[in-house]
Amino acid sequence: MEIIGLKLGNVRSNAYVVSEGKECFIIDPGFEATAIIDYIRSRKLEPQFIYITHGHHDHNGGVKQLKDLYHIPVYAPLKDKIWMTDTIYNYWPYDIPVDQFVIEDDEIDFGKYVFRVIETPGHSEGSTSLYCAPYLFSGDTLFYETIGRTDIPFSNHEVLVDSIKTKLFILPDETFVYPGHGKPTTIGHEKLHNPIVRPIEENEK
Repeated sequence: MEIIGLKLGNVRSNAYVVSEGKECFIIDPGFEATAIIDYIRSRKLEPQFIYITHGHHDHNGGVKQLKDLYHIPVYAPLKDKIWMTDTIYNYWPYDIPVDQFVIEDDEIDFGKYVFRVIETPGHSEGSTSLYCAPYLFSGDTLFYETIGRTDIPFSNHEVLVDSIKTKLFILPDETFVYPGHGKPTTIGHEKLHNPIVRPIEENEK
């Protein structure tokens, strides 16, 4: 499986194209999808679906363009539905087209791989991570040595920290983490070096 990250928009949000052979799927196509389409065409890939980790506009702005072109299903977290259906929150003058809303432990098949939805609220009420060992796409929940913002509507710092400690830090240390912004990391690195969410006993030393 090959994972390519593309930085999109003025906030440089990460979109990912995950491919195996000629098939691929797209995670968090933010702002607009031209760079994603160019990459897919350059590799002659066949998109299978789109996954949105959470509902914020910098992660879903390219969804409509991709869906109109490829006619593929779109998966998104149920608890972030308001961000995709209420233009006050999603910034776009239209609803984000979602075919299936997902919840904790839902599974999405991609060839021989099965990706599992992990609900990781805090950055938004419905934030999710998508996991297929040893890969984790963490959206705006966990970044390299930091965490997602909690100064926006429906966010909560304590809930976010708890999501990371109880949902993500239980994954194997060698898990590769592909975040919504910034560079990749691993669960092991974050457990040792993330100053916000290190285990309590380490913060108290």
